[in-house]
Amino acid sequence: MFDNIGAKIMKLAKILCWIGIILSIISGIIIIAGGASNSRAYGYDGGSAALTGILTIVLGCLASWIGSFFTYGFGQLIENTDNIRYNTQRKE
Repeated sequence: MFDNIGAKIMKLAKILCWIGIILSIISGIIIIAGGASNSRAYGYDGGSAALTGILTIVLGCLASWIGSFFTYGFGQLIENTDNIRYNTQRKE
């Protein structure tokens, strides 16, 4: 369960990045659709909701991608440390 933890952390970083990207896209579409339906129902311009939805998609995807760098980097650090320990261990 705890063997090769560096690779597991890197895989988790990739999975969480994709989940964040997908959720950002879904929430952005929901914001755009909600603004469009409210503009029809109440008679105001839905442009601000569209802009908010697009910003949610773009900035959410970017934040998820950049945030995954730190988790992936931590997993890479652990994996490299394990490799260094293995290569410098005394052979008996």
